[in-house]
Amino acid sequence: MLMWLRMAPALHLIFLLIIHMVSSADWAVSYRSLTACALKNSSVIMSCYYKYPTQHQIMKVFWTKYPERNGDEYPDLSEDPEYSLRLQYLGDKQHNCTLRLSHVTERDEREYYCRITTNVTEGRWIGVPGVVLSVTDLQLESPERVTEGDSVRLTCNSSCKLTDTPTFIWYRNSHTLTVGNIENQLILKSVRREDAGRYRCAVHGHTLTSPEVYLNVMYAPKKTFISVSPCCAIMAGDSVTLSCSSDSNPPALNLSFFKGETSVGSGRIFNISKISSDDSGEYKCRATNEHGEKYSDPVTLDVQFRFILWSPEFGVGFAVGVFLGGGSAALFAVIYICLSRRKSRRSAVKESVISDTYAGLDLQSATSNLYDTLTSVHHRPAENSCSTLDPQSSSEHHNPPEAAVRGGARNHQS
Repeated sequence: MLMWLRMAPALHLIFLLIIHMVSSADWAVSYRSLTACALKNSSVIMSCYYKYPTQHQIMKVFWTKYPERNGDEYPDLSEDPEYSLRLQYLGDKQHNCTLRLSHVTERDEREYYCRITTNVTEGRWIGVPGVVLSVTDLQLESPERVTEGDSVRLTCNSSCKLTDTPTFIWYRNSHTLTVGNIENQLILKSVRREDAGRYRCAVHGHTLTSPEVYLNVMYAPKKTFISVSPCCAIMAGDSVTLSCSSDSNPPALNLSFFKGETSVGSGRIFNISKISSDDSGEYKCRATNEHGEKYSDPVTLDVQFRFILWSPEFGVGFAVGVFLGGGSAALFAVIYICLSRRKSRRSAVKESVISDTYAGLDLQSATSNLYDTLTSVHHRPAENSCSTLDPQSSSEHHNPPEAAVRGGARNHQS
């Protein structure tokens, strides 16, 4: 019994702390919680309950931020310009004294009290201690770098525990990942390189979001490519460039080139200034970073010979490239023989044209044949002398002797 009497005051104090009630006789003000935590620019509700002597009549119930009397009365927050537009009293004049405060900022962080007045001068009460309001933002906690295949945990933190049980929303690159996740953590099991991006978190029903955090996923080279320039026919003596690229994180700085199984160079570019037949073969490149390595698919270099055939009659040259390998020399021989035969045919045709031209210009044979033909034509009467082709008869009719002409002239004069 003695032990019980000693423990009774302590138990009574614990009971009072649990119900958060400040009372004296028939007066009491109780708060649902003595602390409130709200996100910036959100609303917070401070739940409150009060009781008073039944013989009194409630005149006014309001909230104040001053624990002590300021003059004759405590200032009412609803009359304060800093709060009047943001404060809403949700209680009544019976027992409920709940308050809503919206658009909270860090300036609102303080302790708030419920004040009760009745029609009796001494019938006034203030609930001390009051409700301590904290205002918080959201911060996303994430590892800076993870490796593909790891399990990753992202945590949405606040400086105080939010009063209402929040529902967290997660975003990656502005796209919603999950809705309805009560926990403030996002767990990515066996993270992939596609999971890399900008993450942020928010609380459902609120506009505030955390600052973005970039999740950097590291991985070994996934795709390695080798390219050749020029990409088509490669002639002996050309300059050929091989380039190596890879998809990896971090970027692969160790790049190597191989001909078959033999290393021939390193770096992103491998250049062969004057390529020859000895350089023909399969080439590939290898990309390596701290997480692994990857070879490219091989490419084959076929080096060609370049021959210049000159055609004097046209004044042009023909460049002929021949692949190294079986039967390629025969290709060149066929082309060369065809061009030689074409040249011979052109020369023969040219000589034939010149011979025919001179034969057509043999004036002696042409004149003889012409006169032979003309002398074989029979004489016709004088009236048809205009159509005869006999030069001799033509001269008899149209060309009289010179003496006759001169004589006729003299007779005309006399």
